[in-house]
Amino acid sequence: MRTRRLRRHLSANPLIALSVVAASVALLPPASPDRTAHTAPAAADATPPRLFSAPGKDLGADYASSSDEIVQATGDAEGLHILAARESDGFSFYEIARLNRKELSEVGPWTGYVCTTGSGNYAAAVYAPSAWANEPGAYESGAFAAVIRLSDGKVTEIPDRVQLAYFTPGCGTGDEVAFTSSSATDRSAGATTVISVDAATGSVSSRRTVDGYLTHVTPMQKSTVGVLDGNLVGLKGNGKKLAARKLAVVPGPMFALTASKNGAVDVGTVDGDKSVVSRFDGRSFTELGRAPKGKVKLLPVAGGDAVVGDVRGIDTGKAPGLTKHAVEGRVAGISRRGHLVTNSVFSEQMKGITTTIGSPSKKGAGSLTVKATALRTGAQATTLVDADRKRPAPDSSLPLDPAAYATATDDDKDPLTCGEGMPESQCLTGSGAAVWGKVGTMETPCIVKRNDPKRQALQPSANMVEWAVDQAVHGSLTITRPANWHDTGLAAYTPQGLFPKPQLAGGGDIPAQVMLGILAQESNFKQASWHSMNGDSGNVTKSDWFGNGNGIHDYPDREKADCGYGIAQVTTGMSDKQPEPLDTLHAGAVTTDYAANIAAGLRLLGEKWNQLKALGMNVNSGSPAYIENWYTALWGYNSGVYTSGAVGLGFFNNPINPRYPADRQPFLRYSYDDASHPGDWNYPEKIFGWAEVPQMTWNGEQSYTSPSMPSGGIKVPPRTLFCDPSLNACDPDAADPCPSWNESCYWDGSVDWIGTQNTDNSSTEKLNYSLGSAEPELKSKYDHGPCIDHPSVYTDAIIVDDLGEHENTYGCTDFEYAADGKFTLQAGDNIATLRDDGTFRATPYLAPIDLHQLGAGYDHHVYFTHSYPDTDYYHKITGRWQVNPAKLPSGDQPGQRYKVFLHLPSHGAEAIVRYNFIPGDNTIGAKPDYCRVNQATRSAGKETWFEMGTFTFWKGGRIEADNLHDAGTGDDNVVFDAIAFVPFNYADPGACALNDGGV
Repeated sequence: MRTRRLRRHLSANPLIALSVVAASVALLPPASPDRTAHTAPAAADATPPRLFSAPGKDLGADYASSSDEIVQATGDAEGLHILAARESDGFSFYEIARLNRKELSEVGPWTGYVCTTGSGNYAAAVYAPSAWANEPGAYESGAFAAVIRLSDGKVTEIPDRVQLAYFTPGCGTGDEVAFTSSSATDRSAGATTVISVDAATGSVSSRRTVDGYLTHVTPMQKSTVGVLDGNLVGLKGNGKKLAARKLAVVPGPMFALTASKNGAVDVGTVDGDKSVVSRFDGRSFTELGRAPKGKVKLLPVAGGDAVVGDVRGIDTGKAPGLTKHAVEGRVAGISRRGHLVTNSVFSEQMKGITTTIGSPSKKGAGSLTVKATALRTGAQATTLVDADRKRPAPDSSLPLDPAAYATATDDDKDPLTCGEGMPESQCLTGSGAAVWGKVGTMETPCIVKRNDPKRQALQPSANMVEWAVDQAVHGSLTITRPANWHDTGLAAYTPQGLFPKPQLAGGGDIPAQVMLGILAQESNFKQASWHSMNGDSGNVTKSDWFGNGNGIHDYPDREKADCGYGIAQVTTGMSDKQPEPLDTLHAGAVTTDYAANIAAGLRLLGEKWNQLKALGMNVNSGSPAYIENWYTALWGYNSGVYTSGAVGLGFFNNPINPRYPADRQPFLRYSYDDASHPGDWNYPEKIFGWAEVPQMTWNGEQSYTSPSMPSGGIKVPPRTLFCDPSLNACDPDAADPCPSWNESCYWDGSVDWIGTQNTDNSSTEKLNYSLGSAEPELKSKYDHGPCIDHPSVYTDAIIVDDLGEHENTYGCTDFEYAADGKFTLQAGDNIATLRDDGTFRATPYLAPIDLHQLGAGYDHHVYFTHSYPDTDYYHKITGRWQVNPAKLPSGDQPGQRYKVFLHLPSHGAEAIVRYNFIPGDNTIGAKPDYCRVNQATRSAGKETWFEMGTFTFWKGGRIEADNLHDAGTGDDNVVFDAIAFVPFNYADPGACALNDGGV
């Protein structure tokens, strides 16, 4: 806890003020002159490509007059892309909206679900970071919700956190939408809140709660239905309570529910190896037919619904409103009039993160592949959709304008305070009351802090990760890291000297592909943050270190922080709230060294195996050599093993759990598309999928070797295997097999789905690297230039870098002339005060949340944040470059003229940044000036010195830049790199047309 007041000055806290220095030398031709130093991006093509090149032939001669349209969604690092297409345009797909939360920092790719309302005028979506599919709490009440007006793409955020589940949101026959939020845990079904939203106005009409796990909530013309305790129920609200009236028993575990014509409801259930479609007519369910499991989908269309896929065994003759369409292969969605079926809508990026987030090169992100079938002709087509392409001119025929939800967080307001009756943004004198206790609650308990140049993590390439896993699972990860490896200041160590290989009960080793699957699912092989590509250093990949839901608009909350570090998301010992936090060496290695992090993560998996063995819970033969036998250990790795009282594994990851569609196929086996909606599978199924089907690297290569799979794939257990009435009060034939979710549902038995095991019927590891082999060479995405250089021929340049006296990950040495200049970063306005209403404000704790470091730029290190509106001082980061005052004249003397060069990195910079030239106090009346620089276009993808022009300085003179701009949206990277000051004899306005007032 801090015990001093935070005033407006430069602090020793590395999050608030980071000082550095430099001097050296360089070479690069000067840029062509322009007043603003800004190059405008090329305009996007306004005509999206048609899905069908010959629509008259493939869609029918009347396609141009059709009113058919389709809305689909898929996610990647840029957000959940909501795509739309009209048949009259030949089904030319374009992005109508992109959903993400700019306040979330370093969260990676996004996932979600979308539905279209009965009128066809609106869509509703839930969306969240894909990584949240690993977190039981985020599954049930952590996702975001929105409605989209399809005429023009207007997005209205819903101010509630909701479920990330395949059965939500619920769109019915009108424009009412139902979102759900559940308090279910691994030990309780909790209660479900239904958030009803009028899509036409974007307003919440009610929030009502019912006890139990309610699914498939669907508004209909005269009622709302859902499924609770295995029953189809009618829902009616009274105040904040929701009453559920039983209508009929649902005829089996579910994968779909749709509203049809005349108040009918159709459901898709599973019976053994069959998918079953049944209709509820208001009295009872009637079976309409069967198909091979997973081969049919039940989807809403205008005026009813449709069954699509292998429909030969489905009879819709006596089901008004239900149409059927025979389609081969997978089905992702259907158009409103039933003229088009999408087989796949997918971002290539979801095969594995393929490019840096915030990079000028966005290969993979925002490039979406759509595969579809025209139902009237059977024609198939594939098209690549550029999500950044401009959509057609919006239709403004809808009169209603949804009112955008305005967040009500204190951080986005500018209240009157300081006792002066002025907006808080004007109270920058530090005269507010100190907030000692409040500040203490914002100190993260995570023991290794962010943005420490001595704790940079180097992002390894996939070959290095595979090598480390191959060695670690067999206890051979003994490579020596010398003292001060990568400038960490740590003592020498070996990864498995710090974290020895776990000893499994009964002997044996963890198969390499099991651990590789965990790393793929948990972090996409990211030891460094999502901003860092192979070969880049940066902050370590983190979980919710600040306890604020990974946000940047909410102050840190020490009590809620989750200190997960690196590629294996190691938490044990990484918080000072834990009884035995790790020491400096162990914690530092977990943070900076991917190999040590893997060694530490491996121990947790071994612990879960041993806990289950101690409880007498075996899988198949019980041998750890077979990948299939790790199913329950993976279950426990994600949601825990209960070892006292009621023991065993909780219900959340039980494959029979109704939150997962009962007709799902093995994760990734048939398509990488599965990665775009990972919430449809439990944790062990996802790990088996990534173990079987490797992620891809940024350059399209397989990240690791597949295991030996004699059966063509890892054998996933039957969905009903962990459901036995005699063991865990579970009914495998029910739509909700164990409604209580409590200890009566725990699984504490042994299972066998293979029989006598051997290498002919079970999957085993396949090592790509021999034990004891050397660490492979890093495959870097970007070249890194020389450690220290100088602009052009000016060897006398004073270079002020964002790092000075620090070495770094790449082995660069200290600057020779460290005292010639200084760089500082100021976070927020360096004030911590109490507001008049008793709340507190401490921008030095808020702004640094969106401050990052990256191994790019001069001397291979930059700090960066994002560009925000010019009034958002809560997220303001200011950089200052100063020549040592001892080298500058006093104000009554002739000034010192310098030619100024700005260094820009090859990647990571995107924003237009204003650089303010401040001459310092002087008696000749020299005035400040500025230059706006487009950091992205000026760097042109290379490490670049940009010649700005000459300017004269006196003592107190400096150059400043911050991240607040008129057009700032929180998206574009603002980079703080080096500036070179070259002593010069005459005025040269340069590309920035600087007004040099020196004499």
